[in-house]
Amino acid sequence: MNPEVRTLRAQDVAWLADLHNAAFADYPVPAVLDASSLGFYLTETDVDPALSRVAFVDGAPASFCLGALRGDRASIRGEGTAPGFRRSGLGRLVLEQTLEALAAAGARTVTLEVLNGNDAAVGLYRRSGFEQRRRLLGYRLARPGRGFRSRLSGGLAESDTDTAIDRLARWGWRDPPWQLETESLAHIPAQHLDGRAVLLGKRRGDHFWLYALAVDPERRRKGLATRALSLLPAAWVGVPALIPEEWWEAGALLRSLAAETEGHWQWEMRRSLASG
Repeated sequence: MNPEVRTLRAQDVAWLADLHNAAFADYPVPAVLDASSLGFYLTETDVDPALSRVAFVDGAPASFCLGALRGDRASIRGEGTAPGFRRSGLGRLVLEQTLEALAAAGARTVTLEVLNGNDAAVGLYRRSGFEQRRRLLGYRLARPGRGFRSRLSGGLAESDTDTAIDRLARWGWRDPPWQLETESLAHIPAQHLDGRAVLLGKRRGDHFWLYALAVDPERRRKGLATRALSLLPAAWVGVPALIPEEWWEAGALLRSLAAETEGHWQWEMRRSLASG
């Protein structure tokens, strides 16, 4: 096998979606995206095609690695190999070339997330210099009921996302993972409750996927977060596996509402790219 590695191009998104879906088809949590959804994800997480690499074998796309850059911080936003080409070194090849491109572009640190139980990927990343930094948890809960609604007045209103993100930053949005950084959240719809609580998320069917929730520090412990959740237009609230385990206040709130921790969580891993 003599693979060809090249830079990803913006117009590659159609066949990249097929390769992405094949690479993740046998994962415990399969990720199925069409070209449009994948394109939005690349934009949302600042993936730069020029800093990403794909390997071909006999002209067929076989392995990919997506690199993103924000200042001197980088992230691997996806890396996978089609099942028929695994254990051939392609994953390590595209990863190392992507890391080289990110370092040349000025990155000093790089992070990524990997699903728990994916020992092969963890081993690959550790061999490439990554260290497991923290666990990222996900939750699922029934939307709080009417009993919570009656304690406070007021309803949710649409919010300008930039305004909501500014409030998040001022109210203590500390050290989030890449997909919860304000640059990523800038693409998520926002709502507010009387300007004292903000949340960002997306409704999909009977679930509302919650990416961020914050309350004015001067109004905490007054039921605002619970009321905001009770007003969501869905029966269930899902929290993606992106919540750092050390965010104890978030975990405490969700557990108080009988949220269940999802069985699958992620490791956030990090390595330095700084020379010397």
